[in-house]
Amino acid sequence: MSSKLKLSSKKLKSGKFQVSFSTVGVAQECYGYMLAEAKTSVNDIIAKINRHVTAMQSSDRYHQRNLFSLSKKEINSGRILIYKR
Repeated sequence: MSSKLKLSSKKLKSGKFQVSFSTVGVAQECYGYMLAEAKTSVNDIIAKINRHVTAMQSSDRYHQRNLFSLSKKEINSGRILIYKR
């Protein structure tokens, strides 16, 4: 991915971190949020975000969990939400 990724985080009362991110320099810029464990490395967080952003940009059928999901399906995405700008 040839875009820049901007990250910020805040520690939650649970001990986990909410990571906010945004992309700059791609055709369809996006932003999102990810919930990470305290022991998760920054490299792992960046790799996961990059995988999801790349999948979203290159597929018309990229699906993520939302409030309107009607069926249970196996979700391997973890706790990440991505939105287009």
